[in-house]
Amino acid sequence: MPRILISGYYGFDNLGDDTVLFGILSSIRKLRPDVELAVLSNQPKRTRELFGIPAFNRWSVPVIARELHRSNLLVMGGGSLLQDVSSPRSVVYYLGIAALAKTLGKPVVFYAQGIGPINKKFSKQLIRRIVNKVDLITVRDDKSYDDLKKLGVHKPPIHVTADPALAIDTSLFPKENGIAILKQFNVLPESRPLVGIAIRNWHTSHPYLEVLARTCDELHRRGWQVVFIPMQYPGDVHVSQQVISQMQEPAVLLDRQFSFRDISSIIASMDLIVGMRLHSLILAALFEVPFVSLSYDPKIERFVHRLGLPPGERVTSVTFESLNQQIQRVEQNREQIIGQIREPMRLLRREAEKSGEYAVQFLTR
Repeated sequence: MPRILISGYYGFDNLGDDTVLFGILSSIRKLRPDVELAVLSNQPKRTRELFGIPAFNRWSVPVIARELHRSNLLVMGGGSLLQDVSSPRSVVYYLGIAALAKTLGKPVVFYAQGIGPINKKFSKQLIRRIVNKVDLITVRDDKSYDDLKKLGVHKPPIHVTADPALAIDTSLFPKENGIAILKQFNVLPESRPLVGIAIRNWHTSHPYLEVLARTCDELHRRGWQVVFIPMQYPGDVHVSQQVISQMQEPAVLLDRQFSFRDISSIIASMDLIVGMRLHSLILAALFEVPFVSLSYDPKIERFVHRLGLPPGERVTSVTFESLNQQIQRVEQNREQIIGQIREPMRLLRREAEKSGEYAVQFLTR
């Protein structure tokens, strides 16, 4: 039986990355149900329980080497693995695994990667040296393709596809499950329309949390029930609490560690999303929930652009007036926006499947 080992940012209680992994598994299983899948994880036991596949310690070099040796293909992805903004160690870690796989004679596929930002000279040199040795690359947007070319990656074939999370089957995450969870927090969708706030901490001197607090107060006064949705636990809980502490009106914080299945159903039950987290926006689009983006990273703007929507706000410059204006535009044009993104989403879902098609070709070589 052929075997694929998957490496990415898994086991960190980041529900966006868990959704990415589920999308990768779904695409590959649809094409090759006979393939054994395994993953490197920060919490192997939890990852095994969530996905029902073997998971192994991502920090143990002997374990990684053993699992590579047992596998026919290494899949790197998806997500923003090649970036040095959150930490310069990210590039070193992931390219180290890719280099080890090539040393062992294994094919390596970079799967729906989002590239950058890359700022450090050492990161650029390492990418040019190692990524040129991999067998195939798919990226989730045109800008990532351009960034790789600018970094000097010219040898492996590079294809523009889409984020793996776009390949998930939304029928597996019914809205009713989300409503049941919300009722546990005394949120009653039938009493007020629901706006989900999915934010993260970001180091900037701009007072974006204060802006969000004022905006959430205004939303409540306009009749919305404000619900804070943590996409990464507990980090997003802490920053949500900071916003709520500055609010004058009531809001609900879903202060619990959820699975990606729970959070997908919760987002499906919303009427509007205001999101910094990329996958809060991707899930909103999948479930046809209008959204307003608040960007801290180019990946947010790239996804919004691929949907053909106007750019959202940036955490480094957002004002109460500009964010409120964006939200009102979506409120007033809800059905038009939903209709506008249907065709781009259909195309993106098809593109997301292509990453799996490219990857499994290496199992027959």
